[in-house]
Amino acid sequence: MCGIVGYAGDKNVESVLIVGLIGLEYRGYDSAGIAVLDRGEIQVRKQKGKIKDLENYLKEHPIRGNVGIGHTRWATHGEPNQINAHPHTDSKSTVAVVHNGIIENYSELRQELKQKGFVFHSMTDTEVLPNLLAESRKRGLSNKDAFLELFNRVHGKWAIAVVFDNEPDRVYFAQDGAPLLLGRGKEEYYLASDISPLTRNCREVYYINSKEWGYFAKTECKIFGFDGSEKEFEFKTQDIKFEDVDKGGYPHYMIKEIHEQPGIFRRIIQSRISEAGEIEFPESTISREMMSKVNRIIIQAAGTSYYAGMLGKHYLENFAKIQTDTETSSEFRYRNPVVEGDTLIVGISQSGETADTLASLLEAKAKFIKVLSLVNNVNSTIARESDSFIRTDAGPEIGVASTKAFTAQVINLLLFSLYVARLKWIVSDDELKTLIEEIRLLPGKMERILAQAHILENWAADFTKTKDFVFLGRTYNHPVALEGALKLKEVSYIHASGYAGGEFKHGPIALITNEVPVVCIATKSEIYSKMLSNIQEIKARNGIMISIVTEGDKEAKELSDYCFEVPECPEILSPILNVLPLQLLAYYSAVARGCPPDQPRNLAKSVTVE
Repeated sequence: MCGIVGYAGDKNVESVLIVGLIGLEYRGYDSAGIAVLDRGEIQVRKQKGKIKDLENYLKEHPIRGNVGIGHTRWATHGEPNQINAHPHTDSKSTVAVVHNGIIENYSELRQELKQKGFVFHSMTDTEVLPNLLAESRKRGLSNKDAFLELFNRVHGKWAIAVVFDNEPDRVYFAQDGAPLLLGRGKEEYYLASDISPLTRNCREVYYINSKEWGYFAKTECKIFGFDGSEKEFEFKTQDIKFEDVDKGGYPHYMIKEIHEQPGIFRRIIQSRISEAGEIEFPESTISREMMSKVNRIIIQAAGTSYYAGMLGKHYLENFAKIQTDTETSSEFRYRNPVVEGDTLIVGISQSGETADTLASLLEAKAKFIKVLSLVNNVNSTIARESDSFIRTDAGPEIGVASTKAFTAQVINLLLFSLYVARLKWIVSDDELKTLIEEIRLLPGKMERILAQAHILENWAADFTKTKDFVFLGRTYNHPVALEGALKLKEVSYIHASGYAGGEFKHGPIALITNEVPVVCIATKSEIYSKMLSNIQEIKARNGIMISIVTEGDKEAKELSDYCFEVPECPEILSPILNVLPLQLLAYYSAVARGCPPDQPRNLAKSVTVE
């Protein structure tokens, strides 16, 4: 969601901060700003809109300095405008703050500060922070002591970066539940809420833990606990390169990441499946003995990860014979689930920072239930707070609408299910060997689908005025229908609904007219005939029929207005192939309608607030 950057060194900080903010653009935002220490004074520049609007404003009102902080805001409290944009200062501009997350008791603190004569200009929760710090300093506290006092006064999950006018060489920072990391260069330090802004200049990073704070200058960096005690910490080499977060010649990140999926699968297969055909999860610290005793699994996740979890339920129940429930994190965290010692909670998150998923994970740990997470970022909060984690290994995903992370989660859930099944001696050697041979064929089949992207591009041109879509799928492809609908509405702003094919007659069929395209996932399966019935029902009502079928299928093709063929594969693997044309349809629909696929309105890459 919101993004933080900070810098102290010899470079022109205005340029450094702008480049850092550009690295955070993909997260979603509605305003941007910077605060720079310029000859002992705090200079703030901020604008509603995109970073280019801030750049244009800086051309007219430049600032110079070598120390500063910056921010991209995604509105929570107060509409997107210049006043509500970060950074925020106290009334005398002695303190400037940028902030991610939410201050839950801001209203109470705001009233308290107003009674003491402090004036507020914005509608944000953030503005209480510089005023609290200024109020503490007014009582004679040092900057360090003012920081320590702040931690005891604010409630919520947050991260902040701060500059003070009386320490012009330093940037202060703290986090309590929202991601923040340090980067070290040559006689310079960087701060960011994501790895992306650090890839150009920093080979060494430190992921700041919850309830840690500190400060850095050009050649100095300190970390403390919220109790004031200094902490030892270590920078580690990070392996993400700038090329990993570059568009690589593609017009958008989304289409680049769609096309990266075959390569990602080759990497996952190589790292997870040994030459002898054994499945391995070396990073997982949950013992084989404990895993073999698990009798119930609850998968909790949000958005696209939730749909991957629905497929995980199919795989775990089919192969490992373990009762598995899938729940949205935002609901799971607020109920009191019945869990026992043989239950395993599995959290899935691309970023590893999803607020609801993290809260649910912590709730499970409070009940002494083991937690396993599937994350793309092994340095994330969710990975660190879990008992164990599995790295999905999708690589950096920049596009807000998740594509490659979804398929990476699905294949890892499948392999994990087979791994557990082997621990329980359920899957035979021959069955496993046959399935692994089919898994090894997936990258090539994915490439064959992506080579036909032009077909979906041509189709998208026919739907620029379309207002509604329906997606249908059954069993393994029901979650794919839901994901296809989500992708389309995320990036093209076309209203789309996904349903289980068997539920179509129980209400959704009332939506069908000659203006409503219906996407039917009708690849070969045990219930192919049932999906064929759905197609016939749609045609009988003059619906626009778009079908995803297995190569060579003539029956469904004859009933369809649009038909996309995918390579044949076992039904359990079909979601991985079937989702690709749906991702392409969403992308090309967005482009055809003039919508920005990488930065859809109102959305953020990592939802770090409830």
